[in-house]
Amino acid sequence: MTRARILPWTLAFGLLWNVLGWLGNNLLLGEAWDAVAAQLAPSFAAPWGGLVRELASLASDFVYAFAFVWLFARMRTQTGGSAIALVLVIWLAGAATTYLAIVNSGFLPLSIAVKTGTLALVIFVATAPLLPWALRRVEKRPASP
Repeated sequence: MTRARILPWTLAFGLLWNVLGWLGNNLLLGEAWDAVAAQLAPSFAAPWGGLVRELASLASDFVYAFAFVWLFARMRTQTGGSAIALVLVIWLAGAATTYLAIVNSGFLPLSIAVKTGTLALVIFVATAPLLPWALRRVEKRPASP
């Protein structure tokens, strides 16, 4: 995979993971997040407001997507199984440790961190095999005249 192809796949996976994460957190875990919001102290406020806060919340999936696509492009074996193994490492090194730190700092209850962390894991594992599958399909296309 060339550098020119890493960026579009990064954007595609970042967008896919953000959309699925939003759907899961709102449709599956909405009540749990509402309960968390009700527990927050009234004086708690995010450090940024509006658009900056929303963009910051979307950034992590694009960072994970870049790591996934870039590292996958350099793997010797590019199969669905190797893609799943890679996202497991990325999830453990990124998402799981981040949620652990957020819980440890007292900003998020353990229950919602486990639920949303598990949601991220399911999304990563379910979508990881799409990359080798899509790359094989792109490579099989006939060259343009």
